[in-house]
Amino acid sequence: MDKRTIVGTYFRQQAEMAMPDAVIDATLISRLVHPHLREAASAEGPSGHTRSEKTATPAGRTKAASNLKSRLASLRPVDRLANSALKLPPSPSAASIPRNNVSSGKRAALKELFMAGCTKCPLAASRTKFVFGAGNADAPVMIIGEAPGQEEDEQGLPFVGAAGKLLTSMLAAINIDRTTDVFITNVLKCHPPQNRNPETAEIVACLPMLKRQIDILQPKAILLLGRIAAHALLDISDSIAKMRLRTFDFNGISTVVTYHPAALLRNADYKRPAWEDLQRFRDLLSTAGVYGHCKK
Repeated sequence: MDKRTIVGTYFRQQAEMAMPDAVIDATLISRLVHPHLREAASAEGPSGHTRSEKTATPAGRTKAASNLKSRLASLRPVDRLANSALKLPPSPSAASIPRNNVSSGKRAALKELFMAGCTKCPLAASRTKFVFGAGNADAPVMIIGEAPGQEEDEQGLPFVGAAGKLLTSMLAAINIDRTTDVFITNVLKCHPPQNRNPETAEIVACLPMLKRQIDILQPKAILLLGRIAAHALLDISDSIAKMRLRTFDFNGISTVVTYHPAALLRNADYKRPAWEDLQRFRDLLSTAGVYGHCKK
């Protein structure tokens, strides 16, 4: 994968997580300036017309590359410009965000957690991408699945495969837009080989990051997708058939359990109970005043 693709993917993830623009510093500028971009810049004459590689002198290439770096160095991210104009202090770090004022620094705290990454288990060595999560950091609803699949591993985003498309439709059925109304993640942030179930050691290694995400986002309601996600977060071992009939309390957050969309794709018999769970979750949100537009 070339650097342009990596940078493009990074900015796409930034947008998916509703994060502020990245700061363009000298190191990033150096990485962004490809050899072929320097050659293209040096191929332009003083008037802007392209000249042949034979006539482009080493001094000309150096000067053009320097000009390109100067133009990149002059760029400033939107959030810095705004802070400068309004004389606002920089965004606080995750450690300095008070519990009662987390909403003002959610994106900064999520970004810090994302950039820290994770290499606590062997899955970090086999993954293609770190699947942190996506959605609206200010949304009052959090959806948690089990682990990324192969397509999620390739794109670095949760629920983008067939199960993800079904999840999008399921949420739309109760008037929830997955891009604006929720934040979605998984217990595991790395893809288990051959789509096997997460191992206990992997879940234990990943739980601190998931709980930190919950602590940052402070959702008013959580929807757990699948047995493994429910067992991991709620620390119980009941069957889905039993758990889906209850509303749990996770650190003061109303939590509902239902079947994972992938299970619905494998077994159509789960679709009716899953729809009943979604309606109950919708009613819970409406009663709590989370989403007034959730209608029966």
